[in-house]
Amino acid sequence: MSELCRQLGINRTQFNRYLAGESFPRPDILDRICQFFDVDARILLKPLDEIEPHATHPAVNVIDRYLSANVDTTFATGFYQAIERDQTAASQPHHRLYHVREIFNCTLLRGYDPCSSVSERPATREVRGIVSYADGKICALISRKGAQDRRMMVLTETSEENGTRLLGYVYRLAEGSELGQSTQRVELRHLGHDLSAALRLARKAKRSAHPR
Repeated sequence: MSELCRQLGINRTQFNRYLAGESFPRPDILDRICQFFDVDARILLKPLDEIEPHATHPAVNVIDRYLSANVDTTFATGFYQAIERDQTAASQPHHRLYHVREIFNCTLLRGYDPCSSVSERPATREVRGIVSYADGKICALISRKGAQDRRMMVLTETSEENGTRLLGYVYRLAEGSELGQSTQRVELRHLGHDLSAALRLARKAKRSAHPR
């Protein structure tokens, strides 16, 4: 709870009042909480059976028609440990945590880039992506908000005794550069829906970003 309040920037005593129903967050605080958990604020304001669904955005139909495919390759939902390495063998790996879920026929990916400073807020590090399939490979287009730090992840599934791994490359497109100028090898290990394992990995990623 303390870590959650720290990431939200909310006093823990005040947050406990929200949970107990003794107080209600201001609109800006409510928006911050809903953005963090990726939920609609109306679930806190109205009974669920009174909430009308949002109108379907035209992009949903386009994504469904052009990026959804009936293929044997599937990207299992749940948490993933991502280990990224530079092309040089001596480079230190970077650990990331991703969460994959499905909405309708779309496979979506969400995660956070490692901290560049202890005070950096999670909202500035959040990345999201959409997954598609091509020629037996898994392709994910990922970016921070506003199409910053655009990257393409191309993966191939491999089965082993210890579970399924996904191996491939991450191609980053920085401003003024060409695709492929910044390329890293990446390995994804499926953690399933084990939240405790995901939290352990998140702490490991934070320590590697800020070694003592």
